[in-house]
Amino acid sequence: MFRQILAILVFTLAGPALARETIPGVDSHYRVIEANDGTRLDAIIAIPEGNDGPLNPLLFTQWVSCGSIEYRAGSNARELLAQLARESGLALVRVERDARSDGPGPGCAELDYDTELAHYIDAYRQLLVDPLLDPSQVFIYGSSLGSTTAPLLGLALQQSGFDVAGIMVQGGGAVTYLERMLHFERHYLERRPAEVTPAEIHAEYLARARFQFEYLVNGRHPDEIARDSETLARIRHDTLGLGESDHYGRPYAWHQQAAQRNFLAAWAALDARVLVIFNEFDQFEARHGHELIADAVNRLRPGTASFFLRRNIGHSDNRYNTIEDAYAFTNGQPAWQEAAAIMLNWLSQRGRW
Repeated sequence: MFRQILAILVFTLAGPALARETIPGVDSHYRVIEANDGTRLDAIIAIPEGNDGPLNPLLFTQWVSCGSIEYRAGSNARELLAQLARESGLALVRVERDARSDGPGPGCAELDYDTELAHYIDAYRQLLVDPLLDPSQVFIYGSSLGSTTAPLLGLALQQSGFDVAGIMVQGGGAVTYLERMLHFERHYLERRPAEVTPAEIHAEYLARARFQFEYLVNGRHPDEIARDSETLARIRHDTLGLGESDHYGRPYAWHQQAAQRNFLAAWAALDARVLVIFNEFDQFEARHGHELIADAVNRLRPGTASFFLRRNIGHSDNRYNTIEDAYAFTNGQPAWQEAAAIMLNWLSQRGRW
């Protein structure tokens, strides 16, 4: 009875709808949910065309940059998701991060990390009662920085009594957020040989490490840090993605809150199969952070985590001839089909888990 009542509350909310996506071979069903803080969010359940029975859900957690999660032809990430919706035998479930215009709540560009995660948890708990879904087994896929929210979401659902059977991640590891951003700085110095000489890297990296610690761990505003010294002032205006009031299009608080999260503890507490994919030419992330997930999980639950290394592939599933080309985002060729094949093969084994 509770499941039926909650389903009615979730699916009869009125208001302006998104333009409907069209994925070949897939039926997309739109929903509106209301998070615990009153924010109204659009959601999409995508199932194979003509399917007439409930399917186990594949919940998606998104990368850091804002923008609708609806299907768009030609986007590597969205083509991969479409392939999963067509061929995985699961229902692909996505939640938009922008609050709807007919209610309160922030747009994605104002959304902090803690609130984004809370919205995912609220939304997916509610959506799991949808008649299109069979919540007896729940699967999660986290892409890029969605790889950090995926285990946190999974743990929250597990603690709510759901069977989180499997989690797939690509483009984000389990190191601390500070380590992650320091790795960004290391790449920024090492992969621009025309601008930075090897002899300059040592001192420059140490200065950048100080800036990142003050910003992420101590929670200071970048402009305040810049007043500490001329070196830090220069770094404030030469940190990748750091704008006058945002970082990669998100509030400073998003990154500062992420830096307080213990991702590895969440992975350790989950009772789920795990697939980790690392792209060798990732422009941002480190192999170590990805392997850390698989290694930690396999030490606790032997044989339950798989790690895949994809050669010559960048963060966004393009293939490059050299790592320098990848860092400059030049001459890349789409390679998302290979990632989809790895995921589909892994998911096809779920009946034997």
